[in-house]
Amino acid sequence: MNLKRSILLIFFITIIVYSNSLGGEFAYDDEYFVVKNINIRNLENIPSFFINPSAVAFAKLSEDVYRPITTLSYTLDYFFWRLDTFGYHLANVLFHSFNAILLFLFLNAVLGNISIALLASLFFACHPVQTEVVSWISGRSSVLFLFFYLSALIFYVRFLKESKNIYFAYSLVLFALSLFSKEMAATLPLILIIHDAHFPIKERIRNKIYRYMPYFMLAIFFVLTRSLVLKKISQCSWWGGSPYYTFLTMSRVLIEYIKLLIAPLKLCAFYFIDISKSITETRVLGSLAVLLLLLSALPIIFKRSRKASFSIWWFFITLLPVSNIIPLKALMAERFLYLPSIGFCILLAIFIEKIGRMKFKPFAKREKIITGLIAATIILLYSLRTMVRNEDWKDAVSISKSIIKVSPLNPWGYTSLGTAYLGKEYYEEAAKALKKAVSLSMDYASPKNALGFCYLQMGKYEDAVMMLREAARLDPGNLETMNSLGVTYGNMKKYDEAIKEFEASIKIDPTFVSAYINLGTVYEQRSEYEKALEQYKRIKANTNSRQEIAISYIRIGDVYIKMKLKDRARKHYQKAIDMCGRGLEELRKVAIDRGRF
Repeated sequence: MNLKRSILLIFFITIIVYSNSLGGEFAYDDEYFVVKNINIRNLENIPSFFINPSAVAFAKLSEDVYRPITTLSYTLDYFFWRLDTFGYHLANVLFHSFNAILLFLFLNAVLGNISIALLASLFFACHPVQTEVVSWISGRSSVLFLFFYLSALIFYVRFLKESKNIYFAYSLVLFALSLFSKEMAATLPLILIIHDAHFPIKERIRNKIYRYMPYFMLAIFFVLTRSLVLKKISQCSWWGGSPYYTFLTMSRVLIEYIKLLIAPLKLCAFYFIDISKSITETRVLGSLAVLLLLLSALPIIFKRSRKASFSIWWFFITLLPVSNIIPLKALMAERFLYLPSIGFCILLAIFIEKIGRMKFKPFAKREKIITGLIAATIILLYSLRTMVRNEDWKDAVSISKSIIKVSPLNPWGYTSLGTAYLGKEYYEEAAKALKKAVSLSMDYASPKNALGFCYLQMGKYEDAVMMLREAARLDPGNLETMNSLGVTYGNMKKYDEAIKEFEASIKIDPTFVSAYINLGTVYEQRSEYEKALEQYKRIKANTNSRQEIAISYIRIGDVYIKMKLKDRARKHYQKAIDMCGRGLEELRKVAIDRGRF
């Protein structure tokens, strides 16, 4: 098959396989990246994505994520589609199809074998493990960074072959875009070294060093920028409180990844991994033995097949950023395999292509037909499994139920289901799921926090306080817990306790605007209007968000109405109206309505 036909085949198969993902709803982190993040609603906010973490995502998620190019892509989505999920899903599917095509072009150029390149690209396009990235809108960061990552690799290879400096410049620019789309792009310099080691050209080592240096410098620049903006490097502390325990656990996770790629049957949006604390555990010993055996075999594999060796190195190197060397808030996730799975797909394609070159006496001269049937069967099975999995990702309730189906004792599955029901205001169903989550995870705060919030919404204030206090004990300083606890006390008319919670949360994070609003509300309930005004006025000094500032003006106007100072109220409602530009039309309408007194 020629180049153009191969590209068209990859494109159309990818589109067909993911066509049933286009009707999915917003789910999980989509709410924080898109729905509640009003910063994406105005193109003027784009510069802030690079310097202000609260502009990248809403609420707590902004503390851990710095992906300004990804946020920019959501801004463009909103410009064209507003909150119609079809456009967001379409962008993910198109980027995934482009990535499969770019992978084909890269492998064809490097391996010089169009059959292996085509098979590997089709396996990558259809593999069920990709569904989390492609069918989930929040997977945008993965499809986007890989688009730039593979493009940078292609231009690097062209530079090596044609020695045109413009290609080298293109490669560096694309690498920078990849880095600012997602952190996993930082592995590119190592992949360049591995590429050159497996497919060398005659040159001095000094020339290689000079060539690699700009890539490493860009990676370091990104890490420093990210650290300065987020004011931290890791997302959390070591799992189990120890780097040793984290290492032991991750050895098991690596084997689980390999098993998942070979047999993608039990896919799960939230993997619950228990922490290993001894190297003598059978699971740990078995995992370490397999990994050591594989790594020790690499020199032999290198001598026999550089293509196979390159694919294995690709898998392990690209997994480094998600191996919890720097602690993350997830031990295992399918989205982490989007880039590493390429190594597996290359290896599988090499294996099948090798079968086609073997001479089996009973099937003489039919090896290519047999190879084609094997490859077509794998692609068909992958595609069918992927299309079934796409249905799981259609909404938060469906994906939560799929977690529980695969892992009935997974506390995160029940927490996810309860949270999904909360979003739909199905409080009884939410409470039932969250109670199950709490019973399965006595040492985790999240289920208790969610259940406490559920009780708050149901008006069960005593139960809410009990559960939220327990969540606070397990996760001291959690602003969401403190906020819910303060609101609960306020509803119980225990104003002193409510004020104490809100003031404590402000002390921890002076930019936590919800605390100022809730604190002002408590003072209003106590008819202490001057103190309420003081809290609302503090908001402007602690946020750059137009929405939050506009809300503060509206609340100030409301207080002035209660104080019978109508001119001052009208003045602040007008300020709110002036703040409400593109994307804040509903809030602007509220300010206009309030001003009609």
